Amino acid sequence: MTPDAFAAAARRLFDEVAVMTLATCADAVPWATDVYFAPDGFDLVFLSSPRSRHSRNLAVNPACAATIHPPVTSWREIRGLQMEGEVRPPAGTVAKARALAAYLTKFPFARDLIAHPAETAGAFAGATLLVLRPSRLRYLDNGLGIGTRWSQRLVDGQAVGPPELEARE
Repeated sequence: MTPDAFAAAARRLFDEVAVMTLATCADAVPWATDVYFAPDGFDLVFLSSPRSRHSRNLAVNPACAATIHPPVTSWREIRGLQMEGEVRPPAGTVAKARALAAYLTKFPFARDLIAHPAETAGAFAGATLLVLRPSRLRYLDNGLGIGTRWSQRLVDGQAVGPPELEARE
């Protein structure tokens, strides 16, 4: 798989799927939760309450894993992304504006929620913008052969080297 084909496959999933499953861990206790996400390149932007369990975990340990996959009815259709990386708030005004723009582009309904804080105080009170920056993406596609998985290393949000075909487990 070429770097362009890998990036295109990831972009299709980023655009097609609205929710990622985010896995965090603190005090040796794992936790997984689903969050709406929006892509900004290979970075994934999401909103979260600082009081949520995953946000509390990330405050202690920013390392995480996540998956993105569309619903399927057959194992032959399974395709998706697995990733590992770190979650941090965007640093600086420009990064915050860029992250928020990415989120609002994918989820226009969020504009109304943000524009009317009195109506959505319970749901969005104190919600923080966070960014998952993957250090490795794995693209799994059973349509290419059962268990076929390509891996791409990332540094500072950029692909490093060509994607590598991983051995089947």
